[in-house]
Amino acid sequence: MFGVVAVFAVLLSFLFGGMRLAYSIKYDNKVITTVSDKKVYYAAVNKVAEIVEGENIKDILPEPEISIVVTLDDSFDGCDEVADAIIDNTDQIIAASKLVVDGVAVACTNTEDLLSALESRKAQFNSVADADCETTFCADVTVEDGYFVATDIQDISEVAPVIEGLDVKTTASVTTTEEIAFGTVAKKDDSKLLGYRIVEKAGEKGIKTVTSGVVYINGVKTEETVETSEIIKEPINEVVTVGTKKPAGSTVKFSSGLRFPLPSGTWRLSGVYGESGHSNPSGHQGVDLSAPQGTPIMAAASGRVTSASYSGSYGNCVIIEHNNGISTLYAHASMLCVSEGDYVSAGEVIALVGSTGYSTGNHLHFEIRVGGTRINPQPYIGL
Repeated sequence: MFGVVAVFAVLLSFLFGGMRLAYSIKYDNKVITTVSDKKVYYAAVNKVAEIVEGENIKDILPEPEISIVVTLDDSFDGCDEVADAIIDNTDQIIAASKLVVDGVAVACTNTEDLLSALESRKAQFNSVADADCETTFCADVTVEDGYFVATDIQDISEVAPVIEGLDVKTTASVTTTEEIAFGTVAKKDDSKLLGYRIVEKAGEKGIKTVTSGVVYINGVKTEETVETSEIIKEPINEVVTVGTKKPAGSTVKFSSGLRFPLPSGTWRLSGVYGESGHSNPSGHQGVDLSAPQGTPIMAAASGRVTSASYSGSYGNCVIIEHNNGISTLYAHASMLCVSEGDYVSAGEVIALVGSTGYSTGNHLHFEIRVGGTRINPQPYIGL
């Protein structure tokens, strides 16, 4: 009779006291959720299998302990809540991130470590002097958060070589200051010999700012495009007076077969034959060609080197005897490239321009001698 009364009391409690039967789900003796039906739990397991990346997800879940319980609470966890509870209480499922490059997953690791490593890679190339920079990866790089099987998650040290292999594009806006060359305005003076040149008004270089878009790949410049250019200061042309009077003997035709002793574009006529002001009372006995130190001096024609040495006011000097009875002299060299007795061909480098001997600056003093007598060399070399 007592047992019947107890069962009747329980039934009354269910009917009028709000008590419910439910299912308690335990992992390792710990209740993780309570559901109204065991089907809810198994549906949640399937959902976890969809959420977590990896194979055989169900195999790594702990074996659940399912118990019937009586509860006054009529609110139970649904499928989503149970799935969260399963993930939160399973050591083999971990929240992490995968690195995806051009649509292909290449690594999986701790989210914070991954983001930090990617930013560090870009920061290696995010510095261009005096420029605003922006860095991006050349490939399409994304980080996708999710849940993963613990054994699939890599240590950041394993992922580092992959990240270091990503090419980084740096776009910089660079502003530089550049000089603008000034021009030359020539005033001709027919009372002065050819080669006479005096600056009447010095030129001044201009200044401009240039802003360029520069692209670097892994710190190496690959592209530069001028975006804007602004002139800060206009250049001022120099004004020079140049002589146009031809020296005596200029009617001699250029038929000697001699070639010019300096490379084109490297020289300037700075002294003409017969010009006064030189040590020789008869005036300048050759032609002076100003050129930068080290400019190659070439043999005007083939011949035998009869002298290659330091010679008083001439400084380092080379003399070449040619088959046509003409000898040529090359003075003030910084270095001699031939020796006495050598046979040289027209155009062969015999010395380098300098300022040795009696000289006020780097130049080639060039002479032509016929039978030991100096003659005007200008018409023989096309001046």
